[in-house]
Amino acid sequence: MTNFITKNHKQLIIALSALFFAIAFSCGIATAKEEVLAKVGSHVLTMKRFQEQIRSLPPQLQMAMGQNPQLREQLLERWVNVTLLGEKAKNMGLDKDPEISAKIEDIKNSILAQELLKKEIKAKVKVTDDEIKEYYEKNKAKFKDPEQVRARHILIKVDPQADNKKWKEAEKKAKEIKKRLEKGEDFAKLAKEFSDDPGTKNKGGDLGFFAKGRMVPEFEAAAFALKPGQISEPVKTVYGYHIIQTMEKKSAKQKELKDVKEQIRQMIQREKERKLMENMLTELKKKHPVTINKELLNKAQGNPHNFR
Repeated sequence: MTNFITKNHKQLIIALSALFFAIAFSCGIATAKEEVLAKVGSHVLTMKRFQEQIRSLPPQLQMAMGQNPQLREQLLERWVNVTLLGEKAKNMGLDKDPEISAKIEDIKNSILAQELLKKEIKAKVKVTDDEIKEYYEKNKAKFKDPEQVRARHILIKVDPQADNKKWKEAEKKAKEIKKRLEKGEDFAKLAKEFSDDPGTKNKGGDLGFFAKGRMVPEFEAAAFALKPGQISEPVKTVYGYHIIQTMEKKSAKQKELKDVKEQIRQMIQREKERKLMENMLTELKKKHPVTINKELLNKAQGNPHNFR
């Protein structure tokens, strides 16, 4: 079987295995109804837990896991190996070392914090269709497709530090190309022959559609001012001289609610979660006072040796 595990996939498997290792110490018992996938001494990995961890992965890797048994086998083998090594480390008393114990505590708190947020914030936040509609009506301006143009260009490039002579030569060359276009020569053919823009020259200079704010001001102003089919005079920018042809235009268009409904739902969801989180942290800080030594923190800033 072809091994198509990419570097990123391997890194994610390692990260997931570390999570399994952290879970192993608290999930050593399976209920009678749960199918046991693997055992390492007193540690038990159920099929349910294994599938839950796969579902927590990015969609691309989830799909790879579902299609390739080899990936699942390697993930399971890594869990076994990490659990075995973890047991040996405990038998050696490494978990009692103050520095290692602190790291374990940090990992445990991180997992507990994530689970707390799932149960006390994410699970409690609901967004209704009425809230979505109200947000849409109040913020319609945020949900517009802006005016766009599709343009192509021929660039005669000039180094920004070049002297006036170089700029004059480039302008002259651009004007000569413009005259050839006026006589009916093909724009795409001349772009492939003369343009100094490597990203578009083989596409006949085609830049595709773009909205305002994407291009340098001089280029943008010329492209939006032209009517479809019109060709500009040479336009000077920091890159050199451009001959621009506007090919198509799209007017600004209001997006319909149905097209942005899920986007708005997520925005409202995140804002509600943020407020709940702030309230929870405010209450927790009242019960558990937080003290930060800012003077010591400031001393550490800018000195990487202090973080070793």
